[in-house]
Amino acid sequence: MYNKPKIEEIEQNLHLIEYEEENKKIYLVGTAHVSPESVKQVKETILKYKPDTVAIELDEKRYEAMMKKDKFEDIDIIQIIKEKQIFFFIGKFIMSLFQKKIADKTKSAPGLEFKTAVEVADEINAKLALVDRDIGITLKRAWRLTKFWGKMKLMASLLFSSSSGDDVSIEDIEKLKGEDALTKMISEMGNEMPMAKKAIIDERDMFLAGSIQEKMGNITVATVGAGHVPGMLKYFSERKIEQSELDEINFVPKPSLVSKSIPWIIPIVVIAMFIYGFTRGNGIPTHAILFWILANGILSALGALIALGHPLTILASFIAAPITSLNPTIGAGMVSGFVQAVVVPPKVKDFQTVQDDAMKVKGWWKNRLTRLLLVVLLSSLGSAIGTFIALPALIAMFS
Repeated sequence: MYNKPKIEEIEQNLHLIEYEEENKKIYLVGTAHVSPESVKQVKETILKYKPDTVAIELDEKRYEAMMKKDKFEDIDIIQIIKEKQIFFFIGKFIMSLFQKKIADKTKSAPGLEFKTAVEVADEINAKLALVDRDIGITLKRAWRLTKFWGKMKLMASLLFSSSSGDDVSIEDIEKLKGEDALTKMISEMGNEMPMAKKAIIDERDMFLAGSIQEKMGNITVATVGAGHVPGMLKYFSERKIEQSELDEINFVPKPSLVSKSIPWIIPIVVIAMFIYGFTRGNGIPTHAILFWILANGILSALGALIALGHPLTILASFIAAPITSLNPTIGAGMVSGFVQAVVVPPKVKDFQTVQDDAMKVKGWWKNRLTRLLLVVLLSSLGSAIGTFIALPALIAMFS
C-alpha cells in the first residue's frame, strides 16, 4: 500500500513532498534551464535544507557532457555519419542553439542550475542521483512513435526554434516557470504532436518521479525543469512507480511493419515500372532511367551547391542520389556529407566556434561543421524533391 505524501508549495517553484510515516522529505525545485534565478534558488535550497541526496534531471551521457569542457571538439563527425546518426545530431545541435541564444541574453549557461547542484552537493558531501531517462531513448521514442506529418512538424519546430530565441526576454523565461503558462504550452504541444509530447514530457514525468522515489534519501533536493513539476506531483500524490513501469518506457520501440515497408515502396514501384517497360521493348525505359537520374541527381547536386559544398561533394550528390533513392538503407545526404567531411574536414576552430557562428545566417556557410550539416540537409531535400517529381512523370511515361 502506498503511503501518500503531504505536498505543499513552500515558496514559488519549490514544493515539499513529505512522507511522514517514513520520515522522508523531497524538496522539488522547478527551474528554467537558462534562468539565473533558478541557479540561485537551487543553491539556496540545498544549503538551507542540507540534504543527504541531491537529484538532478540528467542522465549519464548529459551529465558527462555537462562536466566536460569543450565537448564539441571531441565529436567524430565521420563516425556519426557512418552510424547513421547525423539527423539525430542535427536535431540536438539545433536545440542547443536555442538554449544558447536564451542563455546569452540571461548571462546564464544552459543547465547551470544542474552544475551548481552538483558542486553544492559535493560541498556538503551529499549523494548525487541522476534521475532522467537516457536522452537518446527519449528522442528516438519521440521520433519512432510520431507519425509522418508529426515528424515534419517536429523537425520544423526544431528548425524554427533555432532562430526564435531573440524574441525571448528574461521576464518571459521567468514566467515560463509558472504552472499556468507551462500547462498551456504543454497542452498546445499535445494538440500538435501528441506522441512527441508523450515521449518528451509525459513519459519523463513518470520516469523522473519513479527514479526519485527509488533513489531518495531521508532528505532529498530534486532539481528538474519546471515543465515536469505538475506531472511529477500528480504521480507523487497518487502512487509508487514500479520498476516494471520504468522498464516499459526505457527502450526504443521497433518500427512498425508499415513504417518498415514505406521506404521500400517507391524503389519497388520504380523498379517494377522499369521491368515492365523492358518487357514492352519500346525503348521507354531508357528515357525513364535518364529522367530518374537527372531529376534526382540535379536537384540533390543543387542542394549541395546551395550549401557551398566542395565540387567533389556536388559530384557525389549527383551520382549518389539516383542510386540512394532506390536504396532505403542509405540516403543521398549521408553520401554527400561523408564526402564533404573527408575533403573539407572541420577544424578544431570550427568545433570551438560552431555555436557562435550558427547564431548568424552567414555563419552556417562560414563554419565547416555547419556547412557540412547544410550539405546533408539540402542534398537530402533535393533528392527527395527529385523523387517526388520523377515518380508521377515515370507513371505517365508507362501509362
